[in-house]
Amino acid sequence: MDFELGQDHLRLKDSVKGFSEQEISPVARAMDENQEFPVHLFERLAELGYAGCGIPSQYGGTFSDYISIIIIGEELARISASVPVALFPHAILCAHNISLFATEEQKQRYLPDLAKGRKWGAMALAEPGAGSDILSLKTRAIKKGADYILKGSKTYITNVPFADVYLVFARTDQKKGPKGISAFIVEKRFEGFRVGKLFDKMGMRGSPTGRIHFKDCVIPGANLLGGKEGTVYEQFYKGMDVERISWASISLGICRASFEKALDYAKKRKQFGKRIIDFQMIQHKISEMAVNLESARLLTYQAANLMDKGKRARFEASAAKLLASEAAVQVSGDAVQIYGGAGYMKGAAVERYFRDAKVLTVAAGSSEVQRMIMVHELKERQYGGF
Repeated sequence: MDFELGQDHLRLKDSVKGFSEQEISPVARAMDENQEFPVHLFERLAELGYAGCGIPSQYGGTFSDYISIIIIGEELARISASVPVALFPHAILCAHNISLFATEEQKQRYLPDLAKGRKWGAMALAEPGAGSDILSLKTRAIKKGADYILKGSKTYITNVPFADVYLVFARTDQKKGPKGISAFIVEKRFEGFRVGKLFDKMGMRGSPTGRIHFKDCVIPGANLLGGKEGTVYEQFYKGMDVERISWASISLGICRASFEKALDYAKKRKQFGKRIIDFQMIQHKISEMAVNLESARLLTYQAANLMDKGKRARFEASAAKLLASEAAVQVSGDAVQIYGGAGYMKGAAVERYFRDAKVLTVAAGSSEVQRMIMVHELKERQYGGF
């Protein structure tokens, strides 16, 4: 299968690469050290159209296909993974899901502002006792007249505290299992919404992550996603497929950056009178890094290609997320090893890549959860169950 990029994709790749190298690279280290996402980067992401990469053009966005999402994620993450980690909860988890599942009135009301960066978005799913297990959600949305009253807390929410619009999952019926879960478009300005603790993280420190709380938060009935209760379960899984390939693209960026840095260093570093790239053991490590990178890229592009064709890609999306995230951990770790002591020091780019990579095997469904999903999908395919 040929995944050679066309002219439009190549132009996008060059554009994102240029922006990343010229505008993100100078602030990448400071973002990590200060745990801050510069406001001007949000403005630039909007100006360049990347903030609208998950939103159709009729609502002011720039969404064309999922391959483009992969390109954006990889090129941004190659310089700083914190940037796509902040971008995708806005453009994919919030805005793209609204574009897929909201009523036309909801799309008209929210998507133009999200596309242009006038408002920033996030998704609020995880809770202290519920992450990948959506059936364990405790947050409740109680119908009261024309409104809903939201009670509960969400955790590990990216883009707290500056997001304006959150896609929030909550129980609307305690007795209906998966059909008792609904999603709401919640604005930070709503009464009863409160930003909680921000976390001090090992990696991805440039993208803020925290908790939000709903204390009798009043949600207009018109903000029930899609206008119907209990339709979230299948929507959730379809939306998660998109999230997984977007996270796979971030993994690709870290893999590529780690490989490029390690290869360049191995060519220059000398020990025992010759370059370390001339030692067979280093050559083997470099070749294994390249294999990890290319195999992860091929699987990620395969998943995106299937989704662009409108085909089911649940197995492929989970497989891509699994392979790419574990490759990012392995390749970034190999880069640190090739750098030796220099790679272990704060300020070394490969040290940051190594810390950033770890969360990729946990967020958006851990590696263990991806394997569970893949087995379920295999049972549903031509293998006749097992």
